[in-house]
Amino acid sequence: MIDRRGLSQAEAAARLKRHGPNALPETRPITTWQRMLRQFRSPLIYILLFALVVDVGIWVMEGALGILVESIAIALILSTNALLGVYQEQKAEAALARLKAMAASLVWVLRDGRVVHVRSTELVPGDVARIEAGDRVPADGTAIEGHGLMADESVLTGESMPVDKDIASDLFSGTLLVRGKGYMEVSRTGADSAMGRLATLIGGIAAGKTPLERRLEKFSGQIAYAILALAAVLTVGGVVVEGVDRLGHVLLFSVALAVAAIPEGLPAVLTLALALGVERMAKRKAIVRRLSAVEALGSVTVIATDKTGTLTENRMHVRGVDAPDMARALYAMVLANDAELDTRAGDPLELALLDFATGKGTDATSV
Repeated sequence: MIDRRGLSQAEAAARLKRHGPNALPETRPITTWQRMLRQFRSPLIYILLFALVVDVGIWVMEGALGILVESIAIALILSTNALLGVYQEQKAEAALARLKAMAASLVWVLRDGRVVHVRSTELVPGDVARIEAGDRVPADGTAIEGHGLMADESVLTGESMPVDKDIASDLFSGTLLVRGKGYMEVSRTGADSAMGRLATLIGGIAAGKTPLERRLEKFSGQIAYAILALAAVLTVGGVVVEGVDRLGHVLLFSVALAVAAIPEGLPAVLTLALALGVERMAKRKAIVRRLSAVEALGSVTVIATDKTGTLTENRMHVRGVDAPDMARALYAMVLANDAELDTRAGDPLELALLDFATGKGTDATSV
């Protein structure tokens, strides 16, 4: 038997303050300025910044005459590249925030002897929550009352087949209850839950460089060496032709020509191409948080998997029925069935039977 009183509102509030909200741990939000500066972390961008400084320096040394066409072009390209990257990242973050807000569910819990609706983020250890088929388990806990409970734990284990849950069985946050109904006592919430610990481990993984970033590093190094070699050749040639007394003029000419050889438009072209990839993926209902992820995904050549449900539908299908009275068999499939077609909640076998019966013309709502 369970304690039908549950926690008092005062005790629940105290535990919420002590344990924190029942939500996955989040990394510290990145400010717009930090996001902007991150767009400049590229060897090719470093070369362009160097070219910008050198070009402005030459302009000043020559008496600040004329218009800095090259410098203005480089500055516009760098700022456009950074602004576009920031816009795409903030757009993706806003979409993810809206999805999180939509995912925040309400849970029936016992408080002060009454069953009340609370947000899943307000659950605390010791709460007694009511769960039924179709619900996401709101926190880690133990089944304390119920019958025929079955949970889909594929989000944690990768195993696609639902697991039977008896009294005293562990239930894990984020898993889906596909059959039965009952009560559970919450034991761990937020970062202490199995899903929270998994999120913490994933968040601690250092992000490696994408294939595009590695190729850009190599390409930038080649450009830098080529420009230095060009400047050296021009300087030596200029000194031979003009004489040592014209060394200052020769150096300015060599550096200016080397700067002009830098492909200023390449970062902007790359950013625009990746942004177009983000938009194309958005039309297919995929949210891309970082522009570089588009190219990384495009570089995938082989996907190895051994999990049922990853490449297959993970849905049972009835291929045929051998019954003397098909009409009565279809009627029985619908009548003795707890699955729900609308939410796809219930035992996988019962869902398959319900799909077969409705596919044969049986009206499940009228039975």
